[in-house]
Amino acid sequence: MHTEQQIRPGRSFGAGSGFVKAGPMVAVALMATVLFLFIGAAHSFANSGGRADRSEDDHNPATSRAAIERFWTVYHGNDYDAIPEVQKELERAIRLDPDNPTLYVLLGATHFWHVGELTRDPNWRANQNVLAQDMPTAAGLFQKALDLDYYSQHPIGYVNDDHLPGYFGITTVHTGQELNPSLIAKGDGTLDFAAYQFPEFNNFNRWAAHLTDARDSETYQKALDSLWEGLDSCVGGKINRANPDVKPYLNLVTSVGRKKACWWKGDIAPYGFEGYMLNLGNGLVKAGQVDAARVVYANAKYADNYSTWPYRDVLEAIAASDLNARAALYAPGADSKKAPQLTVPDRSCAYCHATVPESGAR
Repeated sequence: MHTEQQIRPGRSFGAGSGFVKAGPMVAVALMATVLFLFIGAAHSFANSGGRADRSEDDHNPATSRAAIERFWTVYHGNDYDAIPEVQKELERAIRLDPDNPTLYVLLGATHFWHVGELTRDPNWRANQNVLAQDMPTAAGLFQKALDLDYYSQHPIGYVNDDHLPGYFGITTVHTGQELNPSLIAKGDGTLDFAAYQFPEFNNFNRWAAHLTDARDSETYQKALDSLWEGLDSCVGGKINRANPDVKPYLNLVTSVGRKKACWWKGDIAPYGFEGYMLNLGNGLVKAGQVDAARVVYANAKYADNYSTWPYRDVLEAIAASDLNARAALYAPGADSKKAPQLTVPDRSCAYCHATVPESGAR
């Protein structure tokens, strides 16, 4: 595979990106699928100047450090209303530190968060033009980060971030789904490469790219299989598809290395494990595999921090509902408008990253 051709930025996006034309609710649906993208990008780029690696952070100007810290305070604090302030700080830091990929990633994340949870903005209906610009703006920022990370000169020993091809791939697929079908195959190829590079993380991106496809389609089946493959990579074996209880693998929980993306010990996305189980459980319900879904929902409770997860009520309400009736809503011929979202409704980033509940009622 010619990987540079697959992931080279600047080929699918730009000022004329069709995301400007796409309706804001399309953006909501897209962002509801990418909760783990920021986990990965921020998790990895933190090691190039973010919170998780202080030794690297010390190489950045004070303005960059302050902007990065401010981002994480707001992101983990579930303070959606503070997004404009964070954007201004990051933009100023970029002017002073233009070769820092972390700054571009986090600024891109603010735009994704903004449009992905747009119903939290009381004026979102009046601000549709602004919200429609968030997607292409974020895409351009991630392109810049990918350029700096993959294609700029680095010291010997520099490790490229393998989350970024996954991000670029899923964005390309979604662009194709909304505007230009010819881009879908390109995006899928990039995602396949990304999953090969980092299966624990990027298999989720392959899922997210096609989770809204018809449940009996080949693409949906591949997407669901990708979630299984991601879990298999995490445990170093093959999870029982009929009884996917992860209890036998809890001795593998770690807070270091690439495998920490699998669990709940990281400080970047403290509820990433719970979010993964929510997606897998809902994905199985959509596929009509209700008994396996019940086991997956129960898996979320193995996390040490489950009792403090601000969005656990969503998972518990779904798990306690009539799952067979829920599965029927995705059946061929059913009204797709009545099919529930496969994530926390109208939320994209907060339910894996936020450490506190939202200030107002959802």
